Amino acid sequence: VDRDAYMFGMRVGKTFKNAKYSPTITLWYDHLSGTDDSDGVNNDMATFDTHHDTGHKFYGFMDHYLARDGSRTDMLGLTDLAVKSKFKLGGGWLLKADWHQFRTDIDFGDNPQMAAESSLGATDGTLGTDLGNELDITLVHKYASNVKLVYGYSHYWNSNLFATLNNTHNQDGAGNASTQNNSGSDWAYIMADVKF
Repeated sequence: VDRDAYMFGMRVGKTFKNAKYSPTITLWYDHLSGTDDSDGVNNDMATFDTHHDTGHKFYGFMDHYLARDGSRTDMLGLTDLAVKSKFKLGGGWLLKADWHQFRTDIDFGDNPQMAAESSLGATDGTLGTDLGNELDITLVHKYASNVKLVYGYSHYWNSNLFATLNNTHNQDGAGNASTQNNSGSDWAYIMADVKF
């Protein structure tokens, strides 16, 4: 197998120091290449391999896109368009809000061979590249010089493509894989970060 993959990212941010809460806004884009039908025919691996992945820090706190083997995208690559913000609320409190739009690099429906090898064998050309959206809200309180308390909440808006690629998480009432399960998912946590 020949490897011909790439990844690039862009960050553009601004902190408004003189405004209330000193907000910081960052526009964020990452592009990880994927493998299409022509790559498969030519025995090429075009999916970018992140090796020692730290995706939790980058691609949403719900960790849908961590695995180095293309998990959750069936080797179709990943693009992440995000808006990240943080606000200094005073009294040792910091509020962060991140919004992500996830897509595959390769169009699932336009690559019938990749689609046929997927978990559902779907070849629906309407599935496109949309994997869904995620919102991460984080509230951080500096309790002491070496202690931070972190409260977090995340919501993922599912898509038909995400359901198709991840059918083990999306089943109908009879336990069969379903591309029509667009139910969102939620995750919340409380964490104490102590430095010794």
